[in-house]
Amino acid sequence: MSAHPIPDTPEIRARMDAAQLEGMTALGLHGRDVQPWEDGYRAAEAAESTFEWWYFDCQFDDGSTLVVTFSNKPHTDPGGPLAPTVLVIRQHADGTRTHVEPVFPASTFSAATDHCDVRIGPNTVTGDLDTYRLHLDVEGLSAEVTIRRAAPSWRPGAGITFFDAAKSHYLAWVVPVPYGTVEATITEGGETVTLAGTAYHDHNWGNHLMGSFLDHWFWGRAHIGDYTLVYVQMTTKGLFGLGQIQIPTFYLARGEEILTDDLLPLRLSTSGEVEGPGEQTYPTRLDWTWERGDDRISFTVTEPRLIEALDMRPRRTPLSAVLHASEHPEYYDFTADADLDIRLGGLVDHVRGRTLYEKMMFR
Repeated sequence: MSAHPIPDTPEIRARMDAAQLEGMTALGLHGRDVQPWEDGYRAAEAAESTFEWWYFDCQFDDGSTLVVTFSNKPHTDPGGPLAPTVLVIRQHADGTRTHVEPVFPASTFSAATDHCDVRIGPNTVTGDLDTYRLHLDVEGLSAEVTIRRAAPSWRPGAGITFFDAAKSHYLAWVVPVPYGTVEATITEGGETVTLAGTAYHDHNWGNHLMGSFLDHWFWGRAHIGDYTLVYVQMTTKGLFGLGQIQIPTFYLARGEEILTDDLLPLRLSTSGEVEGPGEQTYPTRLDWTWERGDDRISFTVTEPRLIEALDMRPRRTPLSAVLHASEHPEYYDFTADADLDIRLGGLVDHVRGRTLYEKMMFR
């Protein structure tokens, strides 16, 4: 089944604008500016049917990284009971790594609804969009992390995508920190280091098994020169009888100014497919293009280095293992070279740097 992009026509734009306005009204949103409560516990009143996570990604100047995700339950079981986890992936500059994902008693989970304030066991994160502080204590690793926002907080419209005609199944998203600075003190194995670097934070929630309506997605972020980018293409399974649909999302900022978050002109072309872990493949070149009238933005991603591959299959019964034997859901995380060319109004620029991106496959 071939996938096709959403057409960029006046009719489609009008329908999408109306849908976004409806979504903003339903979610109690007012305008483009993100408010601190949007990073609070959005599933609080429907926790029995909704997964939710707060994701933090830190890249340090010494070449090491720290990824932390606070989750109320696995996204593979949105209707299941609370099963709070704190995922911590610590990768050192020499490639050695720690990957832990302890599950804590539901009674140790709490989260505020008016701002980001999440507690899972002894682990906490608090923030107000401008500044976030994380305290971690998991399986031999402890850390104190401070993130300060350096690009505008953002959501794409209402930040919610529905995947059924009744608008009951959804995936929602807000990006409180598209780009920021980070300072961290991390202790492992009795050794303590103090580090500085850059960071990203987003927040997701939904109420349906993502693999039931999504085939795969590419998601990435970059800060190159003065520019911050967030770029996404979700490819659905057949929706509304229309076959597979490519749903783009795009954010480009310079300093504290959002240059554009118009998603419809974004297109992705991939090439150089190679085999990866878990019986999946990935491209070695991604060409993202954005065109609107005389304006054009191109973002080319090459020379990817696979830094993470995760088997995303949920725990299965013998019967489900037989029924889904052909499925191999897999998550890939990459760092890669990036080339950004901008011709937007009177702005003309060309910069090179690095990007982080992922490919998530549900089939």
